[in-house]
Amino acid sequence: MKMSDKKSLLEYLRTVTPLIIGALTLLGCHHESSKVEAAVSPGGERPNFIFLLTDDQNYHTIRELGNKHIFTPNLDKLARRGMSFSHVFNQGSWEAAVCGPSRKMLNTGRHLFKTGYGPPTAVNDQFRGPLLGEILQQNGYDTFITGKWHIDEESLRRSFTSGRNVFMPLGMGMSFHEEGGQFNPLVADYDGNDLNIENFKTRRANKFSNELFVDSAIDYLKKRKNINKVPFFLYLSFLTPHDPKHAPEKYLKMYPIGDIPVPSNMLPEHPFNEGDHNARDEVLLPFPRTELRIKWHIARYYAMVSHLDAEIGRLLDYLEKSELRDNTVIIFTSDNGLANGQHGLLGKQNQYDHSVRIPLIFAGPSIDAGVRKTGMFYLHSLFPTILDIAKIEAPKDTDSVSVAGLLSGNQDHVRESIYGAYKNLQRMVRTRSHKLIYYPHIEKTQLFNIVNDPLEMRDISEDKDNEILIATLLAELERLKVEVGDPLQNENPVESFYEYKKDDYYPKRWPRRELNL
Repeated sequence: MKMSDKKSLLEYLRTVTPLIIGALTLLGCHHESSKVEAAVSPGGERPNFIFLLTDDQNYHTIRELGNKHIFTPNLDKLARRGMSFSHVFNQGSWEAAVCGPSRKMLNTGRHLFKTGYGPPTAVNDQFRGPLLGEILQQNGYDTFITGKWHIDEESLRRSFTSGRNVFMPLGMGMSFHEEGGQFNPLVADYDGNDLNIENFKTRRANKFSNELFVDSAIDYLKKRKNINKVPFFLYLSFLTPHDPKHAPEKYLKMYPIGDIPVPSNMLPEHPFNEGDHNARDEVLLPFPRTELRIKWHIARYYAMVSHLDAEIGRLLDYLEKSELRDNTVIIFTSDNGLANGQHGLLGKQNQYDHSVRIPLIFAGPSIDAGVRKTGMFYLHSLFPTILDIAKIEAPKDTDSVSVAGLLSGNQDHVRESIYGAYKNLQRMVRTRSHKLIYYPHIEKTQLFNIVNDPLEMRDISEDKDNEILIATLLAELERLKVEVGDPLQNENPVESFYEYKKDDYYPKRWPRRELNL
């Protein structure tokens, strides 16, 4: 459905208010579930945490969770040992680098526009609120980081007691191909002493990033053997499977291009200008996309995931043999998803499920094995959840709710609706049955029945029978915008979104590219 130029979105909604009220009651999408009651109690001692965070890994990349074309024996084992969730979402981004805002939300428990929205270099008092690692430290935890941080140095100092092989520079989210990529990341150490001038001095590592970070994690765990009374929080943040698409040769050979199926919803290119088709992720392959190119891309993506899986397995094997296993909660997730040819896209700068849904697995004491639940919550719900499990009260201004009750109770989901945003270009609302995506610059709406059409292949927004449903979801989207503090005004998407007034944030026609096999 496309709004008239003479009538704003809000004006349209006011004309259908009686219908919206009735439909909201029927759909039940207006209300969020109340805060879950129970928390996990892993024994009498406060639990340790190993937090495993990957980069750009979408939900459909684990064999145990449904992808029979990928090899992930260690994540499969972890999923069978613990509880997994199928509908966990990154709330969005104000910039093309989706992972930065995702990590701000994760470490503050705040909604997207309440984290200190703006460039990483911006000074914003909002982001100086309590951080996850900082709170854990204040409550007796030793906190350690290895791998990617991707926020700012000051926040890292506040969050962690120490760090080894932290990906540097801290403002960067990837290791570029010409600089060694995944094989030679730029890293630095932090010993917790802010007066030590050697802290954060960068060096080029001579080992693949996955291996380097797991080595650091195992070394840290070895040092914890004699400090059992002090609980720890180990934050291990990988660079993969984010590009550059590097993997050791052994893993590349696991995925012959001829054996790779193309996604059913693959397109040569996106059917319309969704606003950011020149984002760096999208120009990794030329337009139009071809099956051969997409197969090559997916094969390398899967190889990276399989190598990642092997290194996670090495860490879990060590934990299994140590005395730390019985009191350690393992959390595995990713910062956001990624397209691999679906809808003609390659990145995460969109609101389709392949880019906004992420895997999440909990395993450890008092967590039932082999259980799968829907979830329907945001990634940054992990902030109060981890504190809940540790029996620490979350800050009063925490926006997200703990989902610890899902781990210990019969509850299957938390929210009835999910909000998503990308820059001033896209807005999304998702219920358990439908998804609506709105593009304010071009006043375009997409609607998908995600029960019957989980791959989001058929836009039903033009079906006249769906007018009430669309109005309902648009109203819910407006409610959620208020909830998350979204400054976007549909009738004025550029000027209302104050960080993005430059010409390069207007939608553009992207250049056609010649196929180069």
